Amino acid sequence: MRKEQEAYNYLKNNIISLGQKYDIFKVFSDFLTMSAYSISNAVNFKEDREKEYIRLINSYTKEEQGLFPKMFASLVDSLNSDDFNDVLGKIFEELNFQNKFKGQFFTPENICRIMTSAVMNKEEVENIIKEKGYVFLNDSACGSSRLMYSSLKFMKNNNINYHIKVFIEVQDISPICVFMSYIQLSLYGANARVILGNTLTNEIQDVFYTPFAILFPIRDI
Repeated sequence: MRKEQEAYNYLKNNIISLGQKYDIFKVFSDFLTMSAYSISNAVNFKEDREKEYIRLINSYTKEEQGLFPKMFASLVDSLNSDDFNDVLGKIFEELNFQNKFKGQFFTPENICRIMTSAVMNKEEVENIIKEKGYVFLNDSACGSSRLMYSSLKFMKNNNINYHIKVFIEVQDISPICVFMSYIQLSLYGANARVILGNTLTNEIQDVFYTPFAILFPIRDI
């Protein structure tokens, strides 16, 4: 736990430190964008994402560029694969970025766990998997995807292999939310599709597939 907290502090403090020179929201947004594009292009290369990554990283000095891989490593170290904590969503809230989204707030993690325990049943989930081969989870306004992390914790606690027996689809109109969701779902090993788009109008701007969805597909993508 101490190591995770130290890694969390390193990530957050570097965002704040760089934000003293640049706009702090730009630093956070750039970190998310570059991290998401790096993960995605490792398994599903797209030239436009690579060009945007290069444009963003080149907006920083050489010394500052070297911080971003370290920040990504600290994100990995701050995640807990038993607790499925929402590191990026926590930073989003602690730095008051929700004000940028006109009062958008994320559901507290403990409430997400209560909701999960209220609607999920091990026997029912196992029956669905037996019948279909997998269980499908969806959140059409996902925020940082806390409900999905809570669901993954439920699956792991009940010995259900969520890597290949659970398919997640989440969607949000905010690129920041999409990137937070995609990065952490990828790092937790979820089999997921993350959609940037308006759920109400069915307008889709972009789609991201986690490495597990590409390498071990459950559904047609």
